[in-house]
Parts: sequence; structure tokens; C-alpha cells
Amino acid sequence: MKIGVRAHDFGRQSAKSLAGNIKNAGFECTQLAPAKAIEGINSFADITERHLEIIQEVFDKADLEITVLGCYIEPSLIDNEERLKHVEIFRNNIVYAKQLNIPIVGTETTHMDINAPTDYREKVYQLLKDSVLRMVEMAERENVWIGIEPVAEHTLNTPELARRLLDEVGSKQLKIIFDPLNLVLPSTINQQDEIYAKTIALLGEEVVAMHIKDTVIENNEKTWRNIGAGVINYKPIINWLKQSKPNMRLLREGVAMDSYKKDLEVMKQLIK
Repeated sequence: MKIGVRAHDFGRQSAKSLAGNIKNAGFECTQLAPAKAIEGINSFADITERHLEIIQEVFDKADLEITVLGCYIEPSLIDNEERLKHVEIFRNNIVYAKQLNIPIVGTETTHMDINAPTDYREKVYQLLKDSVLRMVEMAERENVWIGIEPVAEHTLNTPELARRLLDEVGSKQLKIIFDPLNLVLPSTINQQDEIYAKTIALLGEEVVAMHIKDTVIENNEKTWRNIGAGVINYKPIINWLKQSKPNMRLLREGVAMDSYKKDLEVMKQLIK
């Protein structure tokens, strides 16, 4: 397994300094969202061929793997015109990933009220599926994985629904990014082991990257903590990875510059 980090947690920098700083901090790989992390790229529309050349050159020179190209879009918007604009952005990023030799383009799905009516949730799920089918068309052409992340507060909110999406889309290019913290709510934190076991059973074979972070529940809200200082139980997940996916990339999200060494050490101990 390799331990990585979300690039823009290191702040917006030149591609060269960003790659060097992440590598020098002790991380082996990264999730890069260029519009959030690299100076001179303020939106997806700003990305040029020269930007791609520089990114590939400096990350290769730093020997820092870009595991996921972060392209967080809104694939479930009710406004069809806006939704399709987001889909086109994602399709373009699949092409960028191919050029950069990045295996995964990652996204979450659109935020939803957890109390949304069942018929509305189904309507929005169908919009999501339409978006993903359009994205998959490009992913199959370029041989790049789409990493879609289930999140309890989003359209794709459960492992069961994620399994349904995988089955209905039916593409080998559609994969899962597994973020344990994002699959639980403050109200379901005590069911986390059951939720994670279900996720592994239903989605485990399709997981291509892990997001790692930790939390405590305060005032019925999730509050940031260093890895191992919160309530997320990673032991059964890591045991599964060791047995079934020993080459997994573990990407620390939300790292703090004054304490990332603590996270790195705990993560190294977890996979030891």
C-alpha cells in the first residue's frame, strides 16, 4: 500500500513546488485537483496543454504518483443544462488523465437532504445514472477509471445504491472511491462497522482508492481529528485491504500542516 494526500491541502502553489513539498513531507502519492492546487489554474477552463506538460514533468521528476485526478462535479443537478455542463467538464478531465497517465478521475455526487422523499431521490438517482453513462462513454474510449464516491449526504448515499449504479451502468471503467467517514452520519456512527462490512461485501472488488480521515461527534456534527484520534474504526478495513487489496492507495484528506506527521506515522503503523 502507498500513503498519499490531497494535494490542495498543501495550499495553492506552482506545480513544481507542490510536487516537491508533498514528496518531501513523506507522502508517496496524491490526489490532484489542478484548479484547487496549482497557481495559474483557477478553473477547469484554464487548463492548457502546457499546464499538462508541466504537471507530468514535475511530478515524474519528484517521483510522486498522481493516483486520482480530482474533478468534483455536480452530476445530479435538476437543471439539465447545468448538469450536462458538469458532465462535459468531467469528460474533458478523463482526456487529461489519459495524457497524464493518471488511472482514476474522481468525483462525489450532488448533495441531498438526507430526509428527501423517496420519489424525489429516485428521480435524482436517474439523473445521476444518465450523467455517469455519458462519462463512462469517454472513460471506455480513453481506458481511464471513473472513481465515484458514495457519501451519506449525497445522491449516491449508501453502498446498496452504489451497487445498483454499478450494475445498471455495467461498465468495467466505473469504480468506487471508498471514504469510510463520508459513509456515516452523526446518527449512524455507532453502526459504522456494519456499514463498512456491507460496503466491502457489495463494493469491495470495485474499490480503487481510499480516502482516510477521522472525526469525533460534537453537537451532532462531525469534527475534524488526526487519524487515530477520532472514532472511525479503520482496523477491519485495513485488515481487508491487507488480505484483498495490498496495493491500495490511502489518500489522507483534510491534512493539517502542523500535524501531518502524526497522520503519516499512524497510517504507516496501520498498514505495517
